[in-house]
Amino acid sequence: MKTVLKKILLVAVLVLLSAQFLAAVEAAGQAVILQHAGYFDTLGYYHVIGEVENKGDGALRFVKIIATFYDSAGVVVATSFTFTMIEILHAGQKSPFDLILFDKAQSAKVDHYELGITHQQSGSLPVGLEILSHSKHVDAIGWLHVSGEIKNIADRDAHFVKVVATFYDSAGKVVGVSFTFSDPNDLTPGQKAPFEIILLNEEQTSRATTYALEAQSSEYNIIPEFPFAALILSMATLLAVGVLRIRLLHKRNRVA
Repeated sequence: MKTVLKKILLVAVLVLLSAQFLAAVEAAGQAVILQHAGYFDTLGYYHVIGEVENKGDGALRFVKIIATFYDSAGVVVATSFTFTMIEILHAGQKSPFDLILFDKAQSAKVDHYELGITHQQSGSLPVGLEILSHSKHVDAIGWLHVSGEIKNIADRDAHFVKVVATFYDSAGKVVGVSFTFSDPNDLTPGQKAPFEIILLNEEQTSRATTYALEAQSSEYNIIPEFPFAALILSMATLLAVGVLRIRLLHKRNRVA
């Protein structure tokens, strides 16, 4: 029985060490454009909105989306670029983008476009922000509002706390993106602040059925939905439970 317990504990240690080694040595991010769509705004400018995900296991920064715009004859009429609204993308994290062609004359010529993406590897940010609650409503003029509250759960100040929203239709397609900053922008440890994101487009509002929020400051990332540390902790917990059950069975067998 002691041999079995030693083997289980050895496996647990190896799992934890391997996970830490992989995270520290082999971590590398990979930015992928999940989906995108183009539209004209009310001023006549052409937008390409979409969503990027870091499919790798390391953090990324300067995730840049480049668009080449063509007319109906396939002739290039313009190029433009933007960056993801979340500056540093951690493994598995998503961010929307809004690429705008600020030229009405050239926008009017756009028939289709192609996208490219570049990025740089980055160090990760510690978890330090938590969205406590949020809700949505449509105002009298047809704009969609997402109101909520965010908290600095870290032990140092968080500066330029940014909250980003991606809006989806009933089929899960991105139909709108927007962002705001908390009020105030900087939060001391333990401080809470409200935020309000507005989707300034009636057509997009009418199509939006769900949304997702991300947040980040200069120093901290939001609590991820499935944090890596939590996964490792869960594995260790399961192993510990297994050890406990073996011990209980061993005691019962001795009593019997």
